[in-house]
Amino acid sequence: MNTSVLKVALRTLVRDKTYALINVAGLALAVACCLILGVYLRSELTYDQSHVNHERIFRIANQFDFNGKVDTFPATSVMLGPMLKDDNADVQAFVRVQGGGGGGGQRFIKHGNDGYYWDSVATVDPNIFEVFTHKILYGDPKTALVDPTSVAVSHKFAQKYFGERNPLGETINIENGSEFKITLVFDDLPENTTLKYDVLFSMTQPQFTTPDDITQRERRLYNIGLFTYLLMPEGYDARKFADVSKEFFDRHMAEMGKQLSGKWQAWLQPLDRIHLYSDLPNDISTGNRYYIYGFIAVAVFTLLVACINYMNLATARAAKRAKEVGMRKIMGSTRTALVAQFLTESVLLAVIAVTLGVALVEAAVAFTPIDQLFGKQISLAGLGSPTAVVAWIVGLALAIGLVAGLYPAFYLSSIVPVSALVSGTKGGSRNSGLREALVLLQFTISIAVIACTLLMMRQMGYVASMSLGFEKENRVIVTMRGLDLIERREAIRTELLTNPNVLAVTWSASMMGGGFPINVINLENNEGVLGSTSVIHMGVGPDFLNVMGMELLEGRAPGEQDLGQGPGPGFSAIVVNETLVKHQHWDTAIGKRFEIGPQKGTVVGVVKDFNFTSVHNEVTPFALYRINETFPNMPPQQRPFNTRTLAVKISGKDVPGTIAHIRSTFANFDKEHPFEFKFLDDSLDQLYLSDTRLTRLIAIFSGFCIFIACLGLFGLASFTTAQRTREIGVRKVLGARTSQIVTLLAQRTVVLVLIAAPLASALAFFAMTKWLGGFAYRTSMSPLPFVGAAMAGLAIAYATVALQSLKAGRAHPVKALRYE
Repeated sequence: MNTSVLKVALRTLVRDKTYALINVAGLALAVACCLILGVYLRSELTYDQSHVNHERIFRIANQFDFNGKVDTFPATSVMLGPMLKDDNADVQAFVRVQGGGGGGGQRFIKHGNDGYYWDSVATVDPNIFEVFTHKILYGDPKTALVDPTSVAVSHKFAQKYFGERNPLGETINIENGSEFKITLVFDDLPENTTLKYDVLFSMTQPQFTTPDDITQRERRLYNIGLFTYLLMPEGYDARKFADVSKEFFDRHMAEMGKQLSGKWQAWLQPLDRIHLYSDLPNDISTGNRYYIYGFIAVAVFTLLVACINYMNLATARAAKRAKEVGMRKIMGSTRTALVAQFLTESVLLAVIAVTLGVALVEAAVAFTPIDQLFGKQISLAGLGSPTAVVAWIVGLALAIGLVAGLYPAFYLSSIVPVSALVSGTKGGSRNSGLREALVLLQFTISIAVIACTLLMMRQMGYVASMSLGFEKENRVIVTMRGLDLIERREAIRTELLTNPNVLAVTWSASMMGGGFPINVINLENNEGVLGSTSVIHMGVGPDFLNVMGMELLEGRAPGEQDLGQGPGPGFSAIVVNETLVKHQHWDTAIGKRFEIGPQKGTVVGVVKDFNFTSVHNEVTPFALYRINETFPNMPPQQRPFNTRTLAVKISGKDVPGTIAHIRSTFANFDKEHPFEFKFLDDSLDQLYLSDTRLTRLIAIFSGFCIFIACLGLFGLASFTTAQRTREIGVRKVLGARTSQIVTLLAQRTVVLVLIAAPLASALAFFAMTKWLGGFAYRTSMSPLPFVGAAMAGLAIAYATVALQSLKAGRAHPVKALRYE
């Protein structure tokens, strides 16, 4: 590059400090926003791509249809993988995963005197290290999980118990006292991985083995409980699996399907699309592609608004640079040289802005809770290797410089020398229409993001305030672990109730918002005939409806008299929700017969519908029954793995003292496990944590977008005001008031905002219709947020212009008439 071109560019930026400051500030802020959002988006869009075979790995999803009631599940039968492998040559390998972020349950694991709870626990097939990519720190991945008493652990797990030393050969203990030997240590999994686990047990344990008898295998195909992943050939077309699914059903499931009035089909989900594109209920915690679209839009809009600022200000400054251009052309400068000069200025300004943007990102990472806002670590290293990061930054600077500077460079270089030297180019009047169009685009974007933010906040407020069909406040949740503790439940309940602030106590097999079992149930119809359907169900303890504040519409709650005799979870009565009554078209529910496996009985009550999972999902048929807490024939090694969720209704007075009472009670009854508790409302809020977090983030970055637009509008107003200085002076001499001057200068901007408002509303309506479609229960799309966004945009635009024009309106007219 010619150094003189660079010198001239530097001098120009130094000479016009206001212009440079506005552009650098806007671009730097836009770059910082884009880099931060780029790190987040790259993480979301590359989920599971750390696995070398990710393009060949598919997860099986399946659907059951019982008498017209269709249920879809990401979980499958334990038998499906092995049987598909036997039937189809295309299936090169299968891996079954129970847990791994998908409801595997919490485990208490000890080594010596050190014991901790672990959520990220999974049981897997031994070939998991051949199908999925792991960085192995210690051990042999081919043999690590062959033995049923072996266990593979993450570096995080090993560090927790053993520090930095090699833990191979060490043993750990789980609740039932079983010992497992550590045979492999793998590096911690990347954050953007769907399956998350720190402990891997082997699926060579007896309960997972495949029976030799084909009939036994086929019978288990209607029971689901784990995820099945298939390794398929290179370039495999997942659409072909529809035929495989139909053939498999006809061969292995059709006969039992006739008995259950059921049908089944399955399809394949590419591994790297599960995170954003799996919309199945009860799935592993997945992302939301509509938020991704929103963040991409915000990033693009923010950068676009900053570039528009540069283009507007550059063309508005044409009057100041017209004589310079004319003189350069007369002195022999070519148009190409002038374009190079102006592009150099643009790229130089972009380089400065990108440098400051990178500094802003580093400052945000160091001094703000940005990781908490995103729910993951934000670092420029997330863009790739150091070389890739530098390439990203350099590419961004060049792209911004060229996109923002290309039109002004060609426009300024086209000025005719003679007219420029005689009269200048008054404010770039030839391009005032283009500038207004760009301002219109800016405020269409700004009003649209304001409207979207208001609607998102409205929806999350609706979710927070809507009735769930039960009471979630002042409910303390504690997990009882092991039948030894569960069988002492009445003593625990009696002890807890000695505190006057403990109002009631009950227990259940699951917790509201958690995972629930689903079974095929035979229900009597209005004609007295039993028919099959699928129902989610939960076993509950005494006084459950009262403790949870649920409304009984008809009949009675399940009681002690409904417990079956003998071992197992026997029961002879169920309470159903309104949705199940509607699904069955019952005239009356009370007295209707049911069969769930060996359990038989009648419906004794109807409870008002309640949201037992996220409001992203509609309420489905649900049944409650009185749970049996004694299992005399339970094998000793299985007794520690049984759990119950204890729900304690408290008064809300002296909460710390009440929690201390609950803690001391459990310390007396359970000396094996550390005490842990949750408030039910906090636990349920976790269902919407992602929505709440991302709504807040979009609001923050939308605010930056609007601020950058205001920066440009402020700069444009300052140039426009300067061009009309003498006109303002004349109007002042003729008696115009300051308010009239301000209105005069702001009226064109107001018109543009009023034109932008309906365009922005249409854009926001389309975007939010898509987003709200992800909620089964959603707020109405009223005009209020759109009107509010338009008014906010109008107020922001008017205030920005008025701030600059107020100064001109208050200036002494003599100074204005002497201007230039």
